[in-house]
Amino acid sequence: MDDLLAKAGSQAVTFAIRSGVSLASSFAIKTLTNFIVHIPKNDARRIESLRAKLENRIEIVSSAIDLIKLVAARGNTNLDSTLRLTKDLKQEIDSFDEKMKRLTEKVTTSKSSKSQEEAIKSVEAYIEDLLLRIEEVTPFINLSLNTTGTSLSTALPQQVSPGLLLQASNFVSRSNDGKLIHGKLRVGPTFQATVFSVFYNMSSGADPKARITWREDMKRAFIKIVRTESKEKEFEYQLIIEQSFDDGRYHNTEDGEEVPQKTALDISQIRKLFFSISGKLLRLEERDSPVLVLKTVSTQKKEKNKEKNDLESILWYAFGLFEEDEESDDSDEEKEAGELEEQVKSDYSSSISLLEYIIRLVSLQEDDQKSILDINDERLSIYLNDESPRAATVSPKDIEAVTTKIGKISLD
Repeated sequence: MDDLLAKAGSQAVTFAIRSGVSLASSFAIKTLTNFIVHIPKNDARRIESLRAKLENRIEIVSSAIDLIKLVAARGNTNLDSTLRLTKDLKQEIDSFDEKMKRLTEKVTTSKSSKSQEEAIKSVEAYIEDLLLRIEEVTPFINLSLNTTGTSLSTALPQQVSPGLLLQASNFVSRSNDGKLIHGKLRVGPTFQATVFSVFYNMSSGADPKARITWREDMKRAFIKIVRTESKEKEFEYQLIIEQSFDDGRYHNTEDGEEVPQKTALDISQIRKLFFSISGKLLRLEERDSPVLVLKTVSTQKKEKNKEKNDLESILWYAFGLFEEDEESDDSDEEKEAGELEEQVKSDYSSSISLLEYIIRLVSLQEDDQKSILDINDERLSIYLNDESPRAATVSPKDIEAVTTKIGKISLD
């Protein structure tokens, strides 16, 4: 399905590039700062110097790791071994964080000066060890960057609309400062669209195109991006799809025979976005309006051999422009109802592109747990860049800029 959509000329954005090293390191640095507050000034100066050095090294390495993840997400299997190295580094940072918590507790609760001195020496040793580990990994990351030949430009892609991006950014920023009501806050307008889903016809021969059919699930639906309350995260979002029976179609609502559908997806479930200016992306020749396709995963628990495993099943959703059926000979009542509906419509948006940009930006905020205003250009570029095969172009200058930074990492 991914290949078929990519070959259809759509613009794809992968959301699987989560900066795990950056997130883990931010917690480790925060814990380390808390430790410094509880130790003597002379010791605090030494630890603070090491802390600043560690923060700088991790920031540089994180940018390089993001680039490697991006290249790997585009299908470069040669980076598997390098990805394993980055996972090991993340585990060591996580381990460092746990050790720091224990040592901070030891310093704050112990009344013995000897015990505090041991804790301080342990912290210095842990930091120097992690710095050394980063220096060991650096040549391999550097080599991977030089051999991939893939661009990580900070420039906006040609297909990105600055106007729509500014609108989306404004909606997301306002929601960051807004107050959650009953644990929820809508981000941007409510979007009106027609919703499609995938139907697999396995009896249609060997042609993969013939086996995949898009069918209309909801003629008219209202789609909202909602920020939700979370104890563990600052930013967490859902995409909510609610069907409307006010769509010009017949619905048997007697005795609850047919009820409007409602679906809530966590933004973290979205793995890819495919956007096309034409319904041909869904092989719907009669539609010439924009289409946004979401590749999502649903995680289920399955017990096997007395061990619980997470199984991911892929679900596809497509949003197209809602087009009302043309009617003639309307009565006065119908015209009045139509005028009222037009007033209501002003509170909604039918811009599939604006919906796409808001999804991209809230996904980035949730992944990095930062405001989009605090995220660097390289990260923004990853979430805004076209990842279709034609976009994977060589740009030695971009790679040189990153490798120059990473090549300067040393313990001195």
